[in-house]
Amino acid sequence: MRKLIFFLLVSWISIVHWFTQRTDAAGQLLYPAPTPLANFKWKIYNPLSESSRFAIITHFISNNYSVVVPQEIQNIKVTKIDRNAFFRCGEMSQIVFPETLNDIGSSAFNRCYQLRRIVIPNGVSIIRESTFFKCSNLQEVILPDTINTIKEYAFSECKNLTHIIIPKEVREIESYAFSKCENLKTVKFLGDAPLKVPNVFKGPQPILCKAKDLTGWEKLWSGRSVLVKSEKN
Repeated sequence: MRKLIFFLLVSWISIVHWFTQRTDAAGQLLYPAPTPLANFKWKIYNPLSESSRFAIITHFISNNYSVVVPQEIQNIKVTKIDRNAFFRCGEMSQIVFPETLNDIGSSAFNRCYQLRRIVIPNGVSIIRESTFFKCSNLQEVILPDTINTIKEYAFSECKNLTHIIIPKEVREIESYAFSKCENLKTVKFLGDAPLKVPNVFKGPQPILCKAKDLTGWEKLWSGRSVLVKSEKN
């Protein structure tokens, strides 16, 4: 039994290492091997126009532990994940997005209970409604500098999320975006104060942190204390 557990543990570590650390001869990180296309439903938008057509992932029809979204389908760039595309993928714990992606639909990962880490690629500007709603095991979210809006319920009930960094271009965070994130402790803002709205953090009591020279901030934002942090912090 111990040998079996040891074998499974080694296999797990090897898979995770391969998934995150593949490099070329020059030591550059490579995009991992994409998940088989048969596991996706997809469509081509504006297929007759070479200059404006793009591929959309409309549905994931498997339930894998790890998923790599393809960068291209039929030599056409994948730029969008449609709304509800990964809804209730209960076994998926990690996913890699292509650098070509610039749009993620509302509720795309709603109730992906085992999802643990998300790295949104540059080019995505909006986290839409309920995108990661009830991703209760989500522990880390990395948002790109291109994000400017976080819509309502985007991260609601992500109960294992303890901290998040809000990029400097974010000007709007809607009500309930982080509601019922009961373990959320700190939220670090890299830019000026977003528009004032109520109940962004309905339930949790995180400390909001921002750098000294940012504008528009008061002692409270959406009912939570705002602390000034030095660059060293």
